[in-house]
Amino acid sequence: MTGELRAFRKKRLSPEEGKAASSAIFEIPLEERLGKEAQLHLDDPETLLPYLESLRDKLEVSPRDVLSEANFLYEFLAKLEPRYPADSFLLDEREYFLGETARIAGTACRHLSKREQVRSWLDLAEGWFLLTENAAGNLSKVSYQRLALRTEERDFAEVQKLLPQLLSSFEKLGMSEDVQKARFLEAEIFKETGRPEEAVRVYGQVVEDARASRNDRLLALAHVNLVQIHGLLGEAEEAVRNAKEAAPLLRRLGNRIALAKLHWGIGYIQRSAGDVTASIGEYRAAQDEFVQLGMRADVAAVQLVIADLFLDAGQEKQAEWEIRQALPLIDEYKLVPEGFAAMTLLRESLRRQKIDRQALRNLHGYFEELNS
Repeated sequence: MTGELRAFRKKRLSPEEGKAASSAIFEIPLEERLGKEAQLHLDDPETLLPYLESLRDKLEVSPRDVLSEANFLYEFLAKLEPRYPADSFLLDEREYFLGETARIAGTACRHLSKREQVRSWLDLAEGWFLLTENAAGNLSKVSYQRLALRTEERDFAEVQKLLPQLLSSFEKLGMSEDVQKARFLEAEIFKETGRPEEAVRVYGQVVEDARASRNDRLLALAHVNLVQIHGLLGEAEEAVRNAKEAAPLLRRLGNRIALAKLHWGIGYIQRSAGDVTASIGEYRAAQDEFVQLGMRADVAAVQLVIADLFLDAGQEKQAEWEIRQALPLIDEYKLVPEGFAAMTLLRESLRRQKIDRQALRNLHGYFEELNS
């Protein structure tokens, strides 16, 4: 009987054929792929494995494109009717690929500040992973994304409560890279709750571990975060040293999200040094990156900081223009649950044509703390 089943099963591509098929997919515009999914071998695990790996690699390069690709793949896989043993999927492979596609889509949405969509995609990912064998690792990765979202939403108490459990899970499963990623959340909690020296210690350990494991991505991200924290501590030399470590790595990796945040950190340092013109230039560079990435919420956050810098330069009209551009985006993305009072005061001051600078600083300070 087993031999008969094998005879009916669709032949899978070889790993080399799957990689070639995966590369070919990206050369075809999304709108031209509809109806051709089977011809593109998207129902073959050997194609899907490198395809999903490419999407993961592009998350911090082009999250908007990754979300479009993940949407396309999820819709195709969800429509497939399991036809065991005739199709090329074995056991729970289809469920795994649906779960991983949803997790990638949720991560892209988090980068794009589409928070309700993040929750929806992560719920889907969890549901599919629960249908697979040995789901603990993948479910832990979903939990990490949920905690990262809660950190961005400043729910620090809940993150502090749940993070030790997540770290323990990753350590028990031998997922060393994910342990280091979870340490980023730990460090951010320290930074946001008034313990920057402890955040420096944690990031310093991540730097050592990432260097030892030759994980340049995490190494670069740790340096970017250290730029921001040393800047907040007024330690300009340490901030600049970390910036010099991060920049070439980020350019080589093409990590545009982290590169934008590096510009943000350098802009903060230059402002602290009193160089308003150079600071605006760095914040504009960050803003340009966010625009190209489709990260409109971050564009708005940078505009508030630039507005404050224009007030430093005595250019109130230009500052007002920046604020008026930013506020609709902040409303659209529902970004200020804790900054609502400051936003209300800022709107009222614009109506009176006299910017309430403290309200502006309270609001953009909320975003500067969030930007990590």
